[in-house]
Amino acid sequence: MKPDRNSTPSLLDVKGLTRRFGGLVAVNDVSFSVKPGEIFTVIGPNGAGKSTMFKLIGAFIRPTSGDVVFEGKSLVGLAPHQAAARGVVRTFQETTIYREMTTMETVRTAFHLQCRATSLGAFFNTRQARADEAEANRAAEEILELLQLQHVRHEQAKNLPHGYLRALGIAMALAARPKLLMLDEPFAGMNPEETDAAVQMVRRIRDQGITVMLVEHDMHAVMRISDRIAVLNFGRKIAEGTPQEIQNDQNVIDAYLGQEDEELGI
Repeated sequence: MKPDRNSTPSLLDVKGLTRRFGGLVAVNDVSFSVKPGEIFTVIGPNGAGKSTMFKLIGAFIRPTSGDVVFEGKSLVGLAPHQAAARGVVRTFQETTIYREMTTMETVRTAFHLQCRATSLGAFFNTRQARADEAEANRAAEEILELLQLQHVRHEQAKNLPHGYLRALGIAMALAARPKLLMLDEPFAGMNPEETDAAVQMVRRIRDQGITVMLVEHDMHAVMRISDRIAVLNFGRKIAEGTPQEIQNDQNVIDAYLGQEDEELGI
């Protein structure tokens, strides 16, 4: 069910966010809000500032000015693992996946943020350590079922096709129990069949009560999956609205001039 924007408070508020790298302004006074339960997508031509925006929200870099407020508290100044502990989690890239591990082992390993036992407790296999292991196994099975990876649970990551590797990266992020899951180009490099499966997967994640924010270039997928879209161009937000509003926005059309109309989905 889509959220009622008129009555639901924001989960994430980006306020006047700016990031400069020397003389380059990568993100320039950008503001928007994301409601609980939304699929919110950031799009824009190459070099528009999308990836920098994601890094700012996830606390991987600090803004030059502005604020990132999550559940009413600023994330500015936190380390990425602290933002993740609050519920703001980015997907892992394929390069961070241990290719010799099985799918199940990989997801279980990603539960380190949730473990309550100390390293010493794990070494001596204390009651808490055993409880952590049981919970990790249970939750990993749930995630694999949600992402429809059960049938490859014992397969080594190095043997998985591209679409499954992307899903495994998302599974690792879900192990951190996000409230806001940030997906960086989740459909990149996928064929149409893989993209369809990935779109359905993202919808299932949202249906679990997890808010989803994407950066994505696949406009056909974006227009199908998004509740709302923000468009960046040269670091500035030039439009925000529903997929239909974005498709009909002249500023967006102008920003994408020189590309095929179907690339924007119009």
